[in-house]
Amino acid sequence: MTEQWPKERHAETQEAFADTPFKTARDFLNLLNLFPNIQPKAFDDVVSWIVEKNGDIFELEQHSAPVADEFAPSTVDNHTLLMTLACAAALAHTPSLRTWGKVNAFKYNSWQLENWLSEAMIAYAEVYPSACAAYANLAKEAFAGLDDFSLQSRSERTNEEREGAWDSWGKRHDKLEEIWWDLRSWNGFMNYQEELPLFQVFYKLEPDEFIRTISRSTNPYLVSSLLFVAGIGAFSPRFSEWKRMISAAPVAFEHDGNWNGSVLMPLLLVDARYQMLNIRSSLRNLDATTGDFDEIKQEIANTAELIAGTLATRQDAVAIFSRWASWLMRQMLSQTEKEIANVESSAFADNALVDAIGRRLGNRLLPQSVPSDAPVWEAWCYRCALASFAYDGHIQVPAWEGFANEWCLSPEDWTGVKGRSLREHASLLTTLNKEIPGVAANLLAYPIAQSCSPSEAWVRLWNDAIVLREIVEFGDSDSVEDEYSSRSEAGRLLVLLFKIGLAIFDQSSSRSSDNNSPETRSLVRLFKSLNSAKSEMREIDSTLNHDKWLVISQHLAVRRMIWEPSSSDEIAAKSFQVFRADDSPTVSEFLIEANGDVIEMGAILQSLLLNAPSLKVKAALNAASIDVAGIEQSLRTLNECQPRKYPIDEAQLKKLRALV
Repeated sequence: MTEQWPKERHAETQEAFADTPFKTARDFLNLLNLFPNIQPKAFDDVVSWIVEKNGDIFELEQHSAPVADEFAPSTVDNHTLLMTLACAAALAHTPSLRTWGKVNAFKYNSWQLENWLSEAMIAYAEVYPSACAAYANLAKEAFAGLDDFSLQSRSERTNEEREGAWDSWGKRHDKLEEIWWDLRSWNGFMNYQEELPLFQVFYKLEPDEFIRTISRSTNPYLVSSLLFVAGIGAFSPRFSEWKRMISAAPVAFEHDGNWNGSVLMPLLLVDARYQMLNIRSSLRNLDATTGDFDEIKQEIANTAELIAGTLATRQDAVAIFSRWASWLMRQMLSQTEKEIANVESSAFADNALVDAIGRRLGNRLLPQSVPSDAPVWEAWCYRCALASFAYDGHIQVPAWEGFANEWCLSPEDWTGVKGRSLREHASLLTTLNKEIPGVAANLLAYPIAQSCSPSEAWVRLWNDAIVLREIVEFGDSDSVEDEYSSRSEAGRLLVLLFKIGLAIFDQSSSRSSDNNSPETRSLVRLFKSLNSAKSEMREIDSTLNHDKWLVISQHLAVRRMIWEPSSSDEIAAKSFQVFRADDSPTVSEFLIEANGDVIEMGAILQSLLLNAPSLKVKAALNAASIDVAGIEQSLRTLNECQPRKYPIDEAQLKKLRALV
């Protein structure tokens, strides 16, 4: 089966569009066939005039008109064809930037010259093979001029954009990350549109030398623009050329993962991800059925395998996989579990790539930590990537003790290097991880959940974070101006740490089939610790994180109810069991605790009714002696006073009323 990008394959099934004004190399070969064995002197005179004189497009038309009338009287657009061919010949006979500047001036004022020149050069090189070397050397000279900015555009605005982008690049400390973001705010290949015909010919005639030439540049804007001529990018992508580039690209990531500044490989990875994301566009162009979704899922999976398989052939595949997987994981962690499972989401494609990379690891050993040049967000994103690989069985479960040590702070550490490192590593995840527990927490929890005593491990983690709880409660004594910010930041860290504990509980519970086993009894103790931690944080956290602990209460209550079988039939039906009826805290105890706050009580009851049988909820309410009718009336009263602040769901209230 031919290896192709999906967009490339789909383009073959569409009806070809014939653009009559556009000429191909065949048109110029037909014109050259009209010449005798030796180029006519009149044509040579036009070529010499181009090289030696400083005329404009109108003078070129005058000089070439007699030749066109003599040799191509019956050819459509014969005059412009011959003018373009003369420019191609001039570049072959005198391949200098001076000649290129003259030809560039001609095509600046002629649509035909601008769009036909590369085809004329390819045809000329086919008839006169010596032109191949001339064109290649001219292209290399032009590239050097573009790279050092000695070759200027005719447009001052374009020159300013090129130089401004390069100047900003030199000042950036996050260069690799900017490439991952696909060079935001850059106009792309259009900024080097004047030079594209020359490089189209260069790549057509000498593709390997083209790759070696652009690989030497550290200017990502220049390199990314010229990749267009090789079929890399949004227009007419070709997998065969991407694969050729991948095979020939120089090493960008050293054995330890450090980026050496080479821009070609990261740019090719960005393009691969773009091609993956582009598959989703099919959904916007059709009234998708279940079969369509399945087909697109398979196409995404196949394309991911194609990409990972190509990368796996390189000697530096491990370094590429480790750095790119961290970025892909970062993109995934900004989405919810539901979005990751949705074929229309970018996270679905990112997840497919991470899975494909994992399958291609084989016996390769991945580094256990990020390289020294990694940005602060990458450390924990890489941990998540390793956990994902381990969960799928591609690598051994990574060590987690270093991660645990990051949470063990002394009061002095908070404002020191260790405390700052913890905040920086967690910053992205505390911002993005909105679910409970969420994707990030589940991945960070996985290595701990696979350890010998996961429950005890998390309890130690929570106990070691005593300094964070003290900052939340009392503030940071070293923070004079913005104590609230320190309290809020420490609170967000504790929310994440709690989510990790809840994820450990969930993952371990899924393996429990006997609520009397020692392992399950340990889980119950973990649940008690989680509930105790929640209660403590609700007492001491008065920042914006306070409402998160209310939501956490709902999650704990739901788990307590649904993971306690209430009958022998339910025991047989459940795939895993955790709680016994006498395990504390019971659902009734959750309800009694919330009874003084009608908003909290309403939220917990709504969560229970959405996730558990009504009879079990009613039994818990009766055991706690809760006045359900009174709660409903209080909720309605609050809604009447402030309907926007206290909205009500009539369907849920109807379920609640049925419990009376």
